[in-house]
Amino acid sequence: MKTLIAAVALTIAGCAYGRGTTSGTTFAAAPGTAVQLIVTNNSGAPMQVYAVGSGTSWRMGTVLPGLVGHFVLPQAMLGSDAVEFLASPGDGNPPVRSGRLVLAPGKVVDFEIEAQALTSTARVRP
Repeated sequence: MKTLIAAVALTIAGCAYGRGTTSGTTFAAAPGTAVQLIVTNNSGAPMQVYAVGSGTSWRMGTVLPGLVGHFVLPQAMLGSDAVEFLASPGDGNPPVRSGRLVLAPGKVVDFEIEAQALTSTARVRP
């Protein structure tokens, strides 16, 4: 019984939500070929995250307020064109835009969404 309780406690601790740093965050999936997007949502609304580039748009997913979302950009989005990430609250307000980024396989993008859209930033890790 003690073993079961310990296993449940460890499982719950591993699933805990919270804010954390995104520096040093990496993914296990296709480390050399995928472009990874890490979205930190410091706004007060859930954000729908999209990637736009190479003549198409792709819904990456949703990041709830105060949480960090981890996404992998589809390989087909990497072409000769730049990619832009958009975060939309879906309430009629304009989306937060990352600006156009020229990306290569293996890159990691940190997209920090702030309460004021003008202070939001996106940067490609070196």
